[in-house]
Amino acid sequence: MSTDGLTLEERVQRLEDLQAISRLFHDYRRYLDGKDFSSYSQLFVEDGVFGAAEAPKGPVEIQKYVEGLIPRGNLREHKGEDLHLVANEVVDLDGDSATAYVTWVYIVRDEDGAPVLCKTGHYDDTLVRHEGRWKFARRRGSGQMSQ
Repeated sequence: MSTDGLTLEERVQRLEDLQAISRLFHDYRRYLDGKDFSSYSQLFVEDGVFGAAEAPKGPVEIQKYVEGLIPRGNLREHKGEDLHLVANEVVDLDGDSATAYVTWVYIVRDEDGAPVLCKTGHYDDTLVRHEGRWKFARRRGSGQMSQ
């Protein structure tokens, strides 16, 4: 989006929004890696969706879903056993809503404790400003095994 024709106040608001959205992506990673699934789930609006059709909806369902990733082997159980990286975010703002494309990388530790690239992919996000904070309305990811 061009900032031509925007007032200084509108340009500053745009920069603040982009920074807040970037923080949302990094909080998502921080809470996920820290195994703080309650805080993680609060990054979604009340009717927010994580995934595609039949996906968990709302913070309570999303928290249960993510906790269930551990026994299914899609997420490591203990803090420090895995790491998510988020990068290359492209955000398109439209007032109190936005869309984003974000690359992710999932790294795990092998039996010797060495980091191993496990999966890579991207998220297609729909974001909304809710009660003064940016949150996920929908986060849909796709990935590929790297091993």
